[in-house]
Amino acid sequence: MSDLSLFLGQFLRRPSEIRAIVPTGRAAANEMARPVTRQMEAVAEIGAGTGTITRAILASGLSPERLELYELNAAFCDRLRQRFPRTVVHNLPAQEMVNVGYRELDAVISGVPTLLMPDALQAAIVGAALSRMKRGAPFVQITYGPRPPLSEVVRARFNLTHVKSPRIWANLPPARVYVFRQGA
Repeated sequence: MSDLSLFLGQFLRRPSEIRAIVPTGRAAANEMARPVTRQMEAVAEIGAGTGTITRAILASGLSPERLELYELNAAFCDRLRQRFPRTVVHNLPAQEMVNVGYRELDAVISGVPTLLMPDALQAAIVGAALSRMKRGAPFVQITYGPRPPLSEVVRARFNLTHVKSPRIWANLPPARVYVFRQGA
């Protein structure tokens, strides 16, 4: 079964878990993986989906054993385990990463659709990630909307600054990637 078939099937069966209608495109995935380097000791991807972004992260030279994947959908987790057997795949929501990880993270790459989430849920996800991240490490977030994918309240609570990519037109729908970092 292709990624698109699996994605659409899960979207129809579990619309509360799947918020996009197609997997992230290659251009957006490459932009999300841009901050990752082969020298990093540990990286987490949250909302890993079918692995498009995972593939881009690994193409950066990061060893698969240094990559933790978090995905809520069990069918996607099965696909990730088959496709990337040397990564660690957790069938858990992103905010649970604080309870299972043991390494300090050099980056968190997020495909979780945060834009329309309530502030409390955004804060739980970002707070869990930041609790595991090295100071100043990038929290990379994709969005399809016209405004930052983390609310002003959440950005202020965690003292986050950001830079954003140009709009990525070669994605369906067009996307933008934000790189957040916690300030001093």
